[in-house]
Amino acid sequence: MLNSSLFQRTKCLDFCVASLLVLFSVAAQADNFKAFTADSFQEIKSSYEGEEFLLGLWSVDCPPCLVELEFMGKLLELNPNLPYVLVSTDPIEQREYSQEFLEDFGLTEMESWMFADSFVEKLRFSIDANWYGELPRSYFFDNEHEMKSHSGIISRELLSDWFSSSLKFQ
Repeated sequence: MLNSSLFQRTKCLDFCVASLLVLFSVAAQADNFKAFTADSFQEIKSSYEGEEFLLGLWSVDCPPCLVELEFMGKLLELNPNLPYVLVSTDPIEQREYSQEFLEDFGLTEMESWMFADSFVEKLRFSIDANWYGELPRSYFFDNEHEMKSHSGIISRELLSDWFSSSLKFQ
């Protein structure tokens, strides 16, 4: 009888540990966003110093953003080394919901940030004093970090003009 009770407790403990591991795994997977603060834009630019890269701003409440994310997901399948950084203008507290969109479009491996300050005007201003929140919004930085901006869904033509290397398109 004692052995049976001990076996059941061990089995219960194993189940609890396994359940916790699954929960932590899911939480870690859904929490790959970095907190975007007023200093983050400079941090992003510094990490790509001397390199060209594309910064894409989006939101889950922006239907054109979802069109652009789908396009970029397909483009990145063909051009996996394309330097692309995503910034969600949604509050970081909603990261699990935003993560679902990135999963749908195959963008979970991209460097991703989310607004982490309720004073969103300050965050927008830290990126571009001339940006008033319209989405989607893209910024291209060449090797010298000259910045070019675009509001609206990004096009093949614009990307081909911006990037020095040839991009593959479907």
